[in-house]
Amino acid sequence: MEITYLGHSCFKLKNKAGLVLFIDPFKSDMVGKPIAKDLADVLLISHDHEDHNAKEIITGAINREKTFVIDKEGEYEIAGVLVMAMKTYHDKTNGDERGKNLVFSVIMDGINLVHLGDLGHKLSAGQIEKLGSVDVLMSPVGGEFSLDAEMALDIVKEISPSYVIPMHFAVDGVKEPLTKLAGLEKFLEKNKFPVSPESVHKAKLDLGSLPDDTQVLLMNG
Repeated sequence: MEITYLGHSCFKLKNKAGLVLFIDPFKSDMVGKPIAKDLADVLLISHDHEDHNAKEIITGAINREKTFVIDKEGEYEIAGVLVMAMKTYHDKTNGDERGKNLVFSVIMDGINLVHLGDLGHKLSAGQIEKLGSVDVLMSPVGGEFSLDAEMALDIVKEISPSYVIPMHFAVDGVKEPLTKLAGLEKFLEKNKFPVSPESVHKAKLDLGSLPDDTQVLLMNG
């Protein structure tokens, strides 16, 4: 599996067969950084906010007639890739403040990758069990609108993935209201897990080479 980080909460995944999956593309004029138009066979949208729902940047598919969009709860199989979209909330009040959120489990090349979207609360034991054995966890860490560093680290401890990839934090040039997010350094100050020696834009992961103990994989968009 090849993972490319495009910034904020947006990732591009590619499996060994060449299928391309995008998660949570953003509107650049809101996030304050550019994002190029691209092709994707599958597009996952965790919720309908402009920093996560920019479907228009996907202009077509590569291995299919058209892009398959997943923005509703359910279980899906696309060309051997399994996707489970689990309903959660964008806040601690069952969606009363910011609405619903989807947490995605993507099983690709034998690796179970979980993207938390804009999760705003702790996961229940039942929800964690539903996610199964997680190899890669993509978690918001900037707080304010979703998990902060402490909440994210609590979930990491409960899930025990091989890798955790921080996302949804403040960066230079970000625009309102995202300036309210904490920076990545807040997460790293509280983190007790080993951290990758350098930040990467793209990572290639293989099921046989995943670490036994949780590590923080730093990525740059």
